[in-house]
Amino acid sequence: MNEPKRAASFSASGQKKRGGKRKLSGLQIAVIALGAVVFLCAASFGGYLIYEEVQYQRALENYPVAYTDLISEYAEQYDLDPYLVQAIMRCESSNDPGAVSDAGAIGLMQIMPDTGTWIAHKLGLDDVYTEDMLYDPQTSVEFGCWYLRFLSGRFNANRKQMIAAYNAGHGSVEKWLEDPLYSQNGELVTIPFEQTARYYDKVMTAYENYTTLYPDLFRSAEGAQSIVEA
Repeated sequence: MNEPKRAASFSASGQKKRGGKRKLSGLQIAVIALGAVVFLCAASFGGYLIYEEVQYQRALENYPVAYTDLISEYAEQYDLDPYLVQAIMRCESSNDPGAVSDAGAIGLMQIMPDTGTWIAHKLGLDDVYTEDMLYDPQTSVEFGCWYLRFLSGRFNANRKQMIAAYNAGHGSVEKWLEDPLYSQNGELVTIPFEQTARYYDKVMTAYENYTTLYPDLFRSAEGAQSIVEA
């Protein structure tokens, strides 16, 4: 009568031994923890790379290049930084040669008709110039570069003053430079026109993006006139 009990006891004991959990050594735990850390780091780095690629593609979409041959040609002719010309073109017209502003500015570089007539006269084009020529990319880029060169000479190549003058007119900037509320030691500290202040920030953001996204786009940039940072 006792034998079955012993057999049952032996069987239960065997099952208990077989079902026991094996403890991990300290080295095994360390290896598992290290593997988890490596996995998380790899996943995080992979996510970062994806994020950077998305941001890069978005920047390319927001800051496309256009008419780079014309920009290179006339930036070199008028001793300008071609990246600045591209940045202004993008902010003025979104690189659209058919753009017309509410104020009546026309073309890639958004030249006002009166300004276009004046520049044409300075370039000796009175006999051939018409307002419709401002829609022509070559004319617009040349006139815009000529005007930027004019502003560069007027404001000693000061980038901030040049950009502000392109938007508000050189007469306005000259008045601001004479007002101690807006300038110090001949430097424009504050742009009092909100629209022009936003325009300056927009152009500089575009400029920084173009120089970062397309560092080898304009070889002539190295030989361009030194622009004074403001």
